[in-house]
Amino acid sequence: MRRPHGGGAVSAPGAWLTPRQEPEVIIIGAGTFGSVLAWQLGRGGGSVPTLLLESGRLERTEHVQNAPLATETVPPPSLPEAVADAPPTGNGRWRVPWRSPLPYHGLAYGVGGRSLFWGAYCVWPVLDQDGIRDHWPARVRAELSDRYLPAAANLLGLPRTAPHFDGELNRRLRGRLLGALAGNHLPGLLRPNELPDPPYAPDLGSSHQYSCVSRLNMPLAIDAVEDGIGGSPRLVRFSAAPLLTERLGDGTGDLELLTDCHVIGLQASGGRITAIDTSRGRLRVPDHARVILAVGTIENARLVLGADGLPHTAHRAHHLTTHLRSNLTVRIPFPFDPHPGPGREWGAAALHTRGACRRPSGPDTRFHHQITAYGVGSLPEEAARRLYTETPRYDVEALDRMLRIPPRHLVVTLASVGEMAADGTGEVSLLDERDRYGARLAYVRLSPGPADRRTWDAMDRSADAAVRTLVGDGPVEVLRSGRFVSVAAGRSAALLEPAERREPLGCGHHEMGTLRMGDDPRDAHTDADGRIHATQNLYAAGPAVFPALDSAGPVLPGVALTLRLADHLRHTVPRGRAVPEPRRETERSGA
Repeated sequence: MRRPHGGGAVSAPGAWLTPRQEPEVIIIGAGTFGSVLAWQLGRGGGSVPTLLLESGRLERTEHVQNAPLATETVPPPSLPEAVADAPPTGNGRWRVPWRSPLPYHGLAYGVGGRSLFWGAYCVWPVLDQDGIRDHWPARVRAELSDRYLPAAANLLGLPRTAPHFDGELNRRLRGRLLGALAGNHLPGLLRPNELPDPPYAPDLGSSHQYSCVSRLNMPLAIDAVEDGIGGSPRLVRFSAAPLLTERLGDGTGDLELLTDCHVIGLQASGGRITAIDTSRGRLRVPDHARVILAVGTIENARLVLGADGLPHTAHRAHHLTTHLRSNLTVRIPFPFDPHPGPGREWGAAALHTRGACRRPSGPDTRFHHQITAYGVGSLPEEAARRLYTETPRYDVEALDRMLRIPPRHLVVTLASVGEMAADGTGEVSLLDERDRYGARLAYVRLSPGPADRRTWDAMDRSADAAVRTLVGDGPVEVLRSGRFVSVAAGRSAALLEPAERREPLGCGHHEMGTLRMGDDPRDAHTDADGRIHATQNLYAAGPAVFPALDSAGPVLPGVALTLRLADHLRHTVPRGRAVPEPRRETERSGA
């Protein structure tokens, strides 16, 4: 057996399923939140012996965009009916393991999961607002706001000083947006003084003007790393894989990562998870150990609903939600002098705005626009590589379109994200149909309600107005079905029809709420610590436990809750003891 840097062990595919020491925590899933949890359990106050089970393999150790012009891509969404039982295809990582009438990208199997591909956009969630506040346990909301959200922002690499995108183009477009917002010319969008200050950036400046300007910069989990030879800093995106490899190499030897180990189901007795059925056999859960589900919002729910021996009070996991998403891309001839002056360059722009859909009764619903802009065309290879690493939203096809734009054109994209009502209509249930491992498949049902359609309409109208503020009222070209189409000047109608701009609900990777937390077991699956109410030792990590969320993405609050869960486990799990070496020596290889 070889240990990476003298640390934890990575089991080879086909290894015998016997951990070398008795684990105190067993994590199912080494994706975004499972890897963060394993890493945090190894920090401060003594490391917790941990066994981590992962269906995929350890193939990448950092975000795909940290390497220039990487070729591994997220596959297009597909209907799960056609692929739910198929082995991973394409790049060998992605699969949709459930049934649904909605198309999905699916899950990224392997260490790091979907964090290897995420767009790094990280708007701050506002939990203390109408429609959100009352859904969260008060203790959880306070601890997230005071401690764990700032800690998660620091871990993700959110900027604490100047933004990475602050060239001439960013400043010019931000000035147009700031003027329109300050003059209240964009109804539905919050003015700069109404936007929350980013708590993770206390040194942005104290002047009112700079504070308003900073609030319009896109919050990105991208860190600037000096190359050590005097060149421009390299922009590095967060992913969870490096955290896990750090824990494996920390020298304690108390983390075992078992790859190619698909979890089929859970066995329970007396309110405790006593065994885990896997593709390699049955794993006994020590009496003192905790089991943590971290395989995604839908699969977490499937494992709970299908657990053998749990006193189920429901046959469905209600309260599944996601986010409403629309996209609008326009281009115009470059409106500025192509030569900005000595020592200046246009670069890319990355801005964001927040809005609200006012309702005659009940709380407002929230949305935001992620605004990116590029002045590109006939780029040399080095500029193309830089554009690739800087693009906030990971989309190789979109980048290819950018690189084929005629010279001296400005392209502006608004990716809009809206809050979906947590009304309990979305759900995950179990089918009698079984997958190739013999487990019952999950069925996902989710559709927008009347309130969601009103939010979506308001968000799309707001995007049309915002893009006109940025590019003017003259003729534009709008991206429609993969090609640019001319739109005459002064057109008052929508730039795109809803069907041309709106993404299916399954396309955003933002599923949440199936195991929502709450103090009342009649209305929540998990308690304030993420423990399944009907059990003593089964927990869930990640967005599955969100009771409600505004338009903010799930990574920042999901990481914050995961850090909080790790602290809870560290203080409550009784320390076990090492067990003798198994009779059959475990075959392992280093990472």
